[in-house]
Amino acid sequence: MNRSVEAGPTRSRILVGRLFALGRTRTGVLALTAIGTLLVRTISSMTLTRLLRPDDFGIVGIIGSVFFTAAMFTDLGFQAFLVRHQRTEERHFRDVIWTIHAKRGIALFALTALTSPLIAWLFGKPTVTLPLAVASATFALEGLASLSLITALRQDKSRELSLFDLGLQVFQTVASIVLALWLRNVWAMIAAMMLQSSARTFLSYRLFSGSSQRLASDPAIFREFLAFSRVILVSSILTLMLAQSDKIVLARLFSLRDFGLYSLAISITTAPKSFALSFVTRVAFPVYAQTWRERPSALGNTYYSVKRRASILYALGCGALIGGAPLLIAILYDPRYAAASTYISLIMISVALQITNTSATELLTAAGEMKALVHVNLVRLVWLAIAMPLGFWFGGPIGIVAAVGLIEMPATMFNWILLQRLNVLDWREELLNLGLIGGTALIASAGSTLALRLMPHL
Repeated sequence: MNRSVEAGPTRSRILVGRLFALGRTRTGVLALTAIGTLLVRTISSMTLTRLLRPDDFGIVGIIGSVFFTAAMFTDLGFQAFLVRHQRTEERHFRDVIWTIHAKRGIALFALTALTSPLIAWLFGKPTVTLPLAVASATFALEGLASLSLITALRQDKSRELSLFDLGLQVFQTVASIVLALWLRNVWAMIAAMMLQSSARTFLSYRLFSGSSQRLASDPAIFREFLAFSRVILVSSILTLMLAQSDKIVLARLFSLRDFGLYSLAISITTAPKSFALSFVTRVAFPVYAQTWRERPSALGNTYYSVKRRASILYALGCGALIGGAPLLIAILYDPRYAAASTYISLIMISVALQITNTSATELLTAAGEMKALVHVNLVRLVWLAIAMPLGFWFGGPIGIVAAVGLIEMPATMFNWILLQRLNVLDWREELLNLGLIGGTALIASAGSTLALRLMPHL
């Protein structure tokens, strides 16, 4: 009996020790924060969908789409410029860039607020006008944030930033729920959004070193920054077209209720996608770059070995969400949100291929193939230009969602061609990944269907 009593605490201590060990690595922090983000999003959506209407999520979805469009059209590459520049440690240099950053935020606030009636008219959703105008103040709030949030990356504080972002998300979730209990309308989410931006700006001056800022100007630094920004803008506009084409079209075609369901589906699929992007850019890419510099002949083995375990777990998780979305929605949400499961399943097809395609483009970048990302994005654009009209012709709005969900398939095939040119491609690894996604999706779909038949009350 004593042994069994002691075994419990011992196992608990071992588990806690392993979690702390995991938390000391970059991959571990990314994994833990990704799980935390998923839990926070799940709790948030479960609670808010019971307090608010689908129309409210539709309004916030449109606001998010407008914000992303405005941000990408004016993306000047502050992070990339400061992380790589040799003068970033100079106070005057940072102040000049911060001044540009602040002016951009204030200008976006003014422009979005003033044009909100026109934007709402273009979407055919007049009720969006006032919420959009008020929420646009977040541009000004975040524009005034200290650049310490960017320079922290330069100082290898990616783990601290990941935890910081998770903390802000928890804060916004709690604020949303408390306000929704009181207001019971879309203003709860908008107020929480503004509170989160305010907290982010305030803490940016309190948590990281070298955070103080002041207005400054320097024509030479300004010209250098603009020359750099022109390159960033081209890539950002391509990214914008890929990320927002479906939302812009569907926000016009869908009712606020249906667009709210679509926005909820996107929110649910964001956590695994964020993990994939963070893992590849913060963990895998530095290894690829080092291997290319020191042992280019080992690039093929390194490419797959670095991401193999993460890719397998990611494929299993994404496959389960593709097939099990109906059961997930039935368990977590009330019947008003049942249709969101179809959107989740379709969107998750593209998310499931995120690690594969992002890893490929990052490897190509590390190998000096700088145009690879642009070429892959052009493949995606061609796919959307052809598949979205055809999808709408044959299936209506859901056909557009299907076209977006399949966007990573042509990108995957094009990446295979590029990897083959580098003598890196391993067909067994690639087909295993696709097999895991497809097989898990089929099993999860069968299990979901059976569970819903056995428990129709869900």
